[in-house]
Amino acid sequence: MCADNRTIPLGLRDEYVAVGAHIAYFWETPGEFSDAVRFLQVGLARGEVCVIFGHTEGNRRVCESLAERGYDCASLVGQGDLVIVPGHTDATQMLSTIGQVFTEALERGATLIRLLGNIGWGYRGWPDEKHLLEFEARVTGAAKQFPCVVVCMYDVGALSGRVILHGAFETHPLTFFRNIVRVNSQYVEVDEFLSGLRGDAAP
Repeated sequence: MCADNRTIPLGLRDEYVAVGAHIAYFWETPGEFSDAVRFLQVGLARGEVCVIFGHTEGNRRVCESLAERGYDCASLVGQGDLVIVPGHTDATQMLSTIGQVFTEALERGATLIRLLGNIGWGYRGWPDEKHLLEFEARVTGAAKQFPCVVVCMYDVGALSGRVILHGAFETHPLTFFRNIVRVNSQYVEVDEFLSGLRGDAAP
């Protein structure tokens, strides 16, 4: 994509994405996990507020990757440039927490907020499938309303077929896999997806 006043540098590649983008980032190796940190590096260099959210182990690994690049996460957190949101199983609670982060960042004058989510599986209690599917769909709806870009990291080897289909594909307008950003042809509009999810949960 060409850069203009409605796009920002992604950092995962030399590509620009629209403000309000929600991207599923698929990683298969520790190096690809670490590569996602460039998304935050670009934001920090531009004076944007960066947010890490997810399970504790994933958040720790992202901070380790930042430290390897010379960043002091504790100092960044203290300055308000980096926010670390712990994982919750409830979609509404997680969105409320992130919404509070947005409000505070915008009040401080942030022009853009970058969110890097560690969507981890095999970590007890976070996230369960129902809440993940609801959360991801609602993130897409929320992202369109704010000056932000959201990248959700998925460990390909740990995903179930249903989660890949719904949580990753149907809820994300864009995907990033093997160094290619693609418009997601399987994306389902938020209201339609949530309606279908409620139907799945019906007795």
